[in-house]
Amino acid sequence: MLSIRLISAPKEWGSFNDWGTTIMQGLNQATQLFRAFDFVNASGNAMIMFTDGRDDEKDLKGKPIQAVVDEMKKYKIPVYMVRTGYDLKEGQIPTDKLWKPIVEQTGGRFYAADSEDAILRAEAEIDKLATGRIDVREYTAQRPRFDGYALIAIGLWLCAGIMKLGFRTFRTFP
Repeated sequence: MLSIRLISAPKEWGSFNDWGTTIMQGLNQATQLFRAFDFVNASGNAMIMFTDGRDDEKDLKGKPIQAVVDEMKKYKIPVYMVRTGYDLKEGQIPTDKLWKPIVEQTGGRFYAADSEDAILRAEAEIDKLATGRIDVREYTAQRPRFDGYALIAIGLWLCAGIMKLGFRTFRTFP
């Protein structure tokens, strides 16, 4: 899972290519993948979608959204949608009213994740509801790069302390 802080940082958000993606297209393609790999008859199928939810497209190349939902219901593929938006509660994005009933028609649930804790709560609930288990990995774009310098500084500080306490000549400043 991505940290909500990573998603909400404008600098980091710009590195994600999201131009031209639609929720409807994602649902349709995922359903086609279940069919292509012959998982439609497997037990415990589920789809988890992380999105900003800002898409109101209801048709995909002339195919209405209800046809996609009906296909997902036919194959028993519930959708768990986690709509991310920093500090945006459910209903604060107008398209929440569109996607919540659609997702719930598939047998899944809609989560409005306004913080990292909300994402983790949604993940825990999905883990309880869905068959199988969810493994969580947290990623970040920032890594500490000063470990070696900190170790050298601590070593020099300890060396200075030992010299000052252990040798009389190092107790005075020239």
